[in-house]
Amino acid sequence: MSSSSLVTRELLFAYFAGQATVLQKQMIENWVKEGPEQAEFFYACLHEWETAHPQFKADTETAIAKFNEMVLAPADYQETLGVGQNPSQSGAWQRWLIAASVLFASILGSWLLREPILQKSYRTGSAETSTILLADGSKVVLNANSLLQVPRFGFGKTSRQVHLKGEARFSVVHTPDDKTFVVSTDPTFQVEVLGTEFNLSARRGSAKVVLQKGKVKVRYREKPDQAMTSLTMAPGDFVSVNEKQKVLRVKRVPHPENYSAWQDSRFVFDQTSLAEIKEILEDNYDLVVSLKGIDVSKVTVSGSFKAKNANELLQALSEVLNISVLRQDNQVMLINRN
Repeated sequence: MSSSSLVTRELLFAYFAGQATVLQKQMIENWVKEGPEQAEFFYACLHEWETAHPQFKADTETAIAKFNEMVLAPADYQETLGVGQNPSQSGAWQRWLIAASVLFASILGSWLLREPILQKSYRTGSAETSTILLADGSKVVLNANSLLQVPRFGFGKTSRQVHLKGEARFSVVHTPDDKTFVVSTDPTFQVEVLGTEFNLSARRGSAKVVLQKGKVKVRYREKPDQAMTSLTMAPGDFVSVNEKQKVLRVKRVPHPENYSAWQDSRFVFDQTSLAEIKEILEDNYDLVVSLKGIDVSKVTVSGSFKAKNANELLQALSEVLNISVLRQDNQVMLINRN
């Protein structure tokens, strides 16, 4: 009989409760390494068991304060605490301290592992895009050097909340029960929709949303402890938020679909500054771009360019702007020919 048929939901619950035998523990630990399906079932049961058995929440602030008081206390005060009075007491104290350290490390490790267990991450590398079909039928196209995190459990049933770092185009389906789809980029900024298509970029301490179809609500707070304010967008609206300056800007754009042309390996510029294009080269292709004899505040680019890689885009810029391009590995210099 295979271990897969022996590892049941009830056995895993006993394992989480510390009631499994040594042989059962060994079997479970070997079974969970067999493949992604076993790991997924393990984490699903773990989530269900933790939900039904909330753990004791320690008063960590008080405990740490007392620990620091003991460790940092002068020697004469430590004597009043019983530290170093005799070998037997000292040994007992050291054993307790070691045990407490191990327990603290175990708790910290569990806390650090909780996020990757509960969240499934989709990543793209340099010059890479990826199409993701979510459980609710919504589609996400990730741009280069981006990260999308989706809850492993309950997505599409209890909620529809995802987290984005980088840039993505969202095609969100409407659900019969009008369940809101929420994309957050950090604790101060999120986009709420029911069913729509939009492009969202969260890079370099700013967020930009361009709505193509439907209706979305941008929610933003200037400080983490403040209540969120909301702004409803219509198709063709462009909203940007600079997290450093805490400024929200809204403008109309005639062709909102151009902002997600990158998914077809196209770049559509409309009086786009060279400073913005420099950021695109660095964000999408991991390049370090420097300029020689070029004033980025005065140079803009307009036009549509097909570019499957960084070299093709650099070549197009060289021809349009009449500049020289020198590249060595990831170092690029743009040089004014005049």
